[in-house]
Amino acid sequence: MCKSIRDVLIAVVLGAGVLAAWPAQAADIENALKQAESVRTRDPQAFANALDGLDRFEPEATPKQKLQIRFLKTYQKVLTGDYRTAITDAIDIHKRTDDPTLKFRAALLAANTAAITREFSLGLRYLEAALAMQDQVPEADERHLGSLVAAVLYTEYGQHSLTLHHAKHLLAIQTTPRTRCVAREKKIEAEWKLGSGANSEQDINFAISDCVAQKEPIATGLLRGYLARLWAAEGKNNEAIGLLEAHLSEVEATGFPRLIGEIHSLLAEYRQATGDLAGAELDARTVLELGERDAFSQPLVTAYKVLFETALKRGDLRVALREYRNYAEADKARLDEIKAREFAFQLSRHELQQKNQAIELLQKQNEVLTLQQEVSEAATRNNQLLLVLLAMVMAAIAYWAYKVKRVQVKFRRQAQVDGLTGISNRRHFRQTGEALLQRCASAGRDASMVLLDLDHFKRINDSHGHAVGDWVLQQVAVALQAACREGDICARLGGEEFALLSCGSDVDAARRIAQRCREHLAAIDTSVIGQPVTASFGCTTSGRSGYAFEAMFAHADVAMYQAKASGRDRVRAYGEDGVGPATVLELVRG
Repeated sequence: MCKSIRDVLIAVVLGAGVLAAWPAQAADIENALKQAESVRTRDPQAFANALDGLDRFEPEATPKQKLQIRFLKTYQKVLTGDYRTAITDAIDIHKRTDDPTLKFRAALLAANTAAITREFSLGLRYLEAALAMQDQVPEADERHLGSLVAAVLYTEYGQHSLTLHHAKHLLAIQTTPRTRCVAREKKIEAEWKLGSGANSEQDINFAISDCVAQKEPIATGLLRGYLARLWAAEGKNNEAIGLLEAHLSEVEATGFPRLIGEIHSLLAEYRQATGDLAGAELDARTVLELGERDAFSQPLVTAYKVLFETALKRGDLRVALREYRNYAEADKARLDEIKAREFAFQLSRHELQQKNQAIELLQKQNEVLTLQQEVSEAATRNNQLLLVLLAMVMAAIAYWAYKVKRVQVKFRRQAQVDGLTGISNRRHFRQTGEALLQRCASAGRDASMVLLDLDHFKRINDSHGHAVGDWVLQQVAVALQAACREGDICARLGGEEFALLSCGSDVDAARRIAQRCREHLAAIDTSVIGQPVTASFGCTTSGRSGYAFEAMFAHADVAMYQAKASGRDRVRAYGEDGVGPATVLELVRG
């Protein structure tokens, strides 16, 4: 880069000049592109200013340079949270360009951004497309970027062992300082999430120093977050707060919503632990303001939890209940998101395997075609050999089609069934329940919902271990199925909470169903734990709550908690026994 451009850019960062003041003879677009690349991850403001300067050069740019400028602008959209537009632009650039390096980088950007927006299959597809053409990229540093993005994406999909593998690989080879910095951050993050205990304060500080030297604020901010976690785990909450506060302005200057939300959620958690409730609430609210862009993140769950616990400590039970429900919903959504990512990863692995098998079959078919040309001049024996080969190919196709179908059925069942008990999971219960309620409403038939929560289940886990607790949950699922009528839907909602939805039953029938469940629970042989298995039941009907799934679920939930509050091991119906909309607040106060 020529000295004049460098001087002007420095002036821009320091506020002493603007890009529009560049002299015409210094408008070297290639140097401007290189300058924008050099500050792309290091200095968000300088990067934004560099893009403004590139706008001036764009009319005289070549088609290839225009695509490079568009790529940089797409990257900025990711930094500012405009993920959807960024994905569309990155895919379009990938399709339009013939330059292998730009095509490679566009595929990686699409893959990385799709993971942020939870379009998991799309992200893995473009990651595989990028890695498939990695050897075509002439620059070694650009090729290493593929391994770096793979490490980042494997973190998103919860495959931390693979992340650690790629990060260690990058640290073991000669690569760019920036790649080394990010690889150190991914290695520390993977080791932390794997619980390997490999991280030490010295390791994290070394990585922070490296990333500071490379002027990589996002990686540096993430690393400081892990140092704060390490201190907090050692009981040094004040030191953790001090570290995060000292560099908060740097984090917010990145404009990266995920990093900003993570740091504020840590501050909220540590401030609450030190008794600074006002500060904790302020940081939690900041996370919520970013929540629309990252609705399934751990920082959002932490923020709701902090708000719930803060309201409890202040004695504001109404707010505490509201925030607890927000916390529970966010946490459930996060867990469902984790399962969806794991499913997408496994499905992608299966699709890749299927693709490789298809390639093998095509190769076999090409071999058969070659044999057909040879046997056209041969005798009957060769023709018979051809028929045998064709039969083998068809058998292989049929075999793999059968295998594919079995795997698809298996994945579909995993997405609908609770892995421990074998009955429907929460998501499948909602889907099938809404359909059943629509049928009941169309037919003019009553419907009822029963929720039950096991009494003192935590004692069983604490006294006898989680293996015994799992056995109890399995027995409860068997008992619940035995109490169902034909056409009823039963499910495990999570933890020790179960549900049942029945069509053609009024409140008396709902009570009878709940009572049958109690009887089946009482019949469980609990000699191994030395105490009976009981549950608190809450029920409602469409006549009292309407046919909306959410309303029925909420009313049955109110009745269930009333059953717990009035002594457990009993049945309560919404609209009876003093159970109504006002009961929720009374339960919280109790």
